[in-house]
Amino acid sequence: MNKGHLIAIFIFIPILTFSQNLRVEEIKPFIDFENENYSVAIDSLENLIINHPKPEFYRLLAETYFELNDLENALILCDKLDKLKPNYASSLRVKVYLMLGDENKLKEALTKNLKSYYKIPLYEILNSDEFVLLSNYDLDDYVLSSGYYSQTDKQLYQVERLISEKNFVQALFITDEIIARNWNVSDAHYFKSLLLQKEKDIQGAKREINLAISLKKSKPEYYMQRINLLKELNDYELALFDLNKLIRMNPYEIDYYVQKADLLFKMEYYDEAQKLSSSILEVKPNNPDVLYLNSKACFRNKDYHTALKKINQAFEQKSNKEFFELRGDIYSATNTYKYAVQDYSMFLDIYPRSGEVYNKKGIARYRLGDKKGACSDWIKGKRYGSYNAAENLDKYCLD
Repeated sequence: MNKGHLIAIFIFIPILTFSQNLRVEEIKPFIDFENENYSVAIDSLENLIINHPKPEFYRLLAETYFELNDLENALILCDKLDKLKPNYASSLRVKVYLMLGDENKLKEALTKNLKSYYKIPLYEILNSDEFVLLSNYDLDDYVLSSGYYSQTDKQLYQVERLISEKNFVQALFITDEIIARNWNVSDAHYFKSLLLQKEKDIQGAKREINLAISLKKSKPEYYMQRINLLKELNDYELALFDLNKLIRMNPYEIDYYVQKADLLFKMEYYDEAQKLSSSILEVKPNNPDVLYLNSKACFRNKDYHTALKKINQAFEQKSNKEFFELRGDIYSATNTYKYAVQDYSMFLDIYPRSGEVYNKKGIARYRLGDKKGACSDWIKGKRYGSYNAAENLDKYCLD
């Protein structure tokens, strides 16, 4: 990437950071579907389609009827969907005819799908529960012998299977073999990126995923992999740039917005992180990770009352060390040091090697008048690498 291109990216990052709002009324049916609230999803989708006849809404409505075993309506919607976006419903049509047990129409639908842009991945056909019944009609053998999947496709299937079995060495060997034979196979570079990441070769993994994206820019999983690598490298600006691309590609994937809120927080856009996480909570009110993000943003904005409320709601769903540290920070900021000490102690019960949490616990104990306990904590904090703990130890405990 040349310098001019990088400058252009950073010029547009502030715009892209704040330009994509979560459309609650449009994403809510996808959440209802995920939560198996099918009748609510149907009502919402039918209302949306009146004014916004988007293929994504028809597809979700067809999938909802499929989940309700209303296969007649599912097929009607597949027909409507194919008129809007040819073959977009082809994989769902395969599942419908598989459920109906109509062998002739099943093979016809499967063949049509295999000829289309939306061809079901080989790994999914051979390994997922959705298509396991194809073997009852020998259609798994038909898939492998029909010529719709190349020898390279079959090798990529082997790579994916080996990765799922954690046989990374053999998977990398086959991946390198594919790339040596045909450098332009984007999936091979994608899988190699995953494998190099597992070997902690982050720069190598980044190089490979950059190659995959340069060869094929339409695959969400490629961008997701690069985002994960950029986050490991603390390159949050470029990670956000990629995440905004993903949101434009699929504005109805709630996880993208959750990750965006996290990135906004890491980039210290606390107001935007708070606004976005609050919007997410409108459709996922009990998601503990979003509640945690929202609480963190409120804390950074010194809205301690809301921050405490949200982190306590998060604790109703689950607990982890990060939750305890944040609540400890909130209690410390509001001079409620007794409870801060309790939460920092809970963190240290889970992970006893955090020098900075020992430092914060020591400060809370010192504020409570427990100098001996504070000094003990700062000694441990210094041992585990906290410069702040070392400073406090010298300042308060050497007299």
